[in-house]
Amino acid sequence: MKAPLISVCMICYNVEPFIGDAIEGVLNQKTDYPVELVIGDDCSTDQTLLIANEYAAKYPGRIKVLAFKDNLGIAGNTARTLEECNGKYVAICDSDDVWTDPLKLQKQVDFLEHNPDFGIVYSDVKTISEKNIPIPDPDIEGLRPFYSEGEVFFRLLECNFICNSTTVYRRELLEGHRIDPSRNYFVQDYIMWLMISSRSKVHYLPEQTTLYRKHSRSVTNSGSDIKRRGNKNMFQYYLYHAVANFDRFNTRALSEPERTILFRKMISLIYRRPGTLKMKLDILGRMPRYFPGVGALLRIGFSKVLHRLHWKESVV
Repeated sequence: MKAPLISVCMICYNVEPFIGDAIEGVLNQKTDYPVELVIGDDCSTDQTLLIANEYAAKYPGRIKVLAFKDNLGIAGNTARTLEECNGKYVAICDSDDVWTDPLKLQKQVDFLEHNPDFGIVYSDVKTISEKNIPIPDPDIEGLRPFYSEGEVFFRLLECNFICNSTTVYRRELLEGHRIDPSRNYFVQDYIMWLMISSRSKVHYLPEQTTLYRKHSRSVTNSGSDIKRRGNKNMFQYYLYHAVANFDRFNTRALSEPERTILFRKMISLIYRRPGTLKMKLDILGRMPRYFPGVGALLRIGFSKVLHRLHWKESVV
């Protein structure tokens, strides 16, 4: 088999009822270039690994299964599996989601091949239950107004509106980016999109290419308070790298609202706990370039005071 143009990264843990559909969605892709599917199993205790290995035996050269000896957690499994992806482009497909558009990869890779200033393509989704029934999803409905393309770094600083299983990105844009293998967070995908958007444009494909499955075992429904706190801490840590990346690669003049957003994020990087003294001093040195003006600075300070007062009232 020729070296793949695109690798599909699929991590899994105890998804026996769903992984077959996820794999079939990848195999049903119609492309005019080689595609490899790399499955990273995180010590599943059900039949997930058996099903994955059966598919790998049936499609040798197209599917590679990684069976880790230790349970790594979501971030660690993602990092190890991505290391085995060799394509120029990487697509993410969570093992409980399903690609329904057989031309999904072809459309996304064709766009990236013809638009070198874009680093990632994502699309819309349709939400289903564990029984494959379409269901209303207020979370996705709330994110759709944020869907945008082009230079979306500032938009992504507001929230993560990119659904993991819809993405295809240039692997080279994350070379040197290390995913922390800690078990206490699960926003490694959000961090990846911030890193990519800090140095390239983002394209939105306005089609529902993917079935996004919500069930009782999904990460979004089972995150503990420890992991939610870990998300905040890890996000702050990696936000430094995203901001530094943006500062390094950006060549356009920023609007006052954009400078205000970036300046506010820089302030939070300095006064919040995550991060080293060296990182905080580095951010301090970059801040003057993004000073939004006295009026904006006063508004930032006022909002911080209100936030602190609200927090104190909530714990009384």
